[in-house]
Amino acid sequence: MAFQPTATTHEREARSRGEAFAVATVVRAERPTSCLPGDKAVIRSDGRLQGWIGGSCAQPTVISEALASLEDGEPRLVLLTPDGVAVPRTGMTVHQMSCFSGGVVEVFIEPFLPAPQLIICGVSPAAAAIASIGHVVGFEVVVVDALATPEEFPTASVVVDRIDPSAYPASRERYGIVATHGLWDEEALRQVLALKTSYVGLVASVRRFEATIADLAMAGVDPEHLARVACRPGIEIGARTFQEVALGIVADLVSRRRGVHRQGERVPVHVLTEVPVLHEDPICGMLVDPQVTPHRLEHDGHVWYYCAARCLRTHAKQLGVILAEKFGQPSLARA
Repeated sequence: MAFQPTATTHEREARSRGEAFAVATVVRAERPTSCLPGDKAVIRSDGRLQGWIGGSCAQPTVISEALASLEDGEPRLVLLTPDGVAVPRTGMTVHQMSCFSGGVVEVFIEPFLPAPQLIICGVSPAAAAIASIGHVVGFEVVVVDALATPEEFPTASVVVDRIDPSAYPASRERYGIVATHGLWDEEALRQVLALKTSYVGLVASVRRFEATIADLAMAGVDPEHLARVACRPGIEIGARTFQEVALGIVADLVSRRRGVHRQGERVPVHVLTEVPVLHEDPICGMLVDPQVTPHRLEHDGHVWYYCAARCLRTHAKQLGVILAEKFGQPSLARA
């Protein structure tokens, strides 16, 4: 089996930073191909591919499928063939790979999503119960309060007195619950709203919630940010104790991150950073990343991108464009 230390190194790096990424592994390759079974690549949430799973004919499709796997959290088996035709198999997606060399490549793509963060503001009994239950169901718990200690919140991964936005990358899946019971609701909401979160809830009565939101609005907080805050988070389970309230809140968060909200709302599994816009090669139909491919042609106000020099030459000939050869790579001749 081929060993790819580069992909392994990038995988360790992504894990250590708590980033979302996908690992693409070549499970079958029929010659002629430039990859071997066991070759691997790491695809980051911004579309960067690090490692090797084949050349420019395979990479755009693998990147596109990897980003889709990060979006829905599901693994994929991708088959690339010269004609895009294959015997259907459950769970397999077939794509055309119109490279001059031909060959067949089968790639397994597995997403790795870091544990979602649950940021809890406060040291109230409700906050303690939310932290405990949230940890049990797989959240990485962060407790924020000047009075909080690791001893009081043993299930928390991080205990801090305030939120430093630079320590919380936007690509991370994150939820915020403010359970400060009126002690510092406004400041807690300010700090949580400064982060990229899928959901923010304030544990408070309707009257206190409305007063808190009104105070923040008068203080100049963006109305769009305030509209993200939910009053009395959680699903209705007839809760009476703090532990039962916490159970309803965490159950609500789980339903949201699994994409099954009680009101039919669909939420993404993972918030992606900016992803590349892929362009279709006008000759072979492959999806091409314009930031990666060196093969491009500008003519008559249009710009095209190609998977390989062969497609560029073919299209240029069709358009009647004369190319100049330079160091073995075609470039548009300038008059």
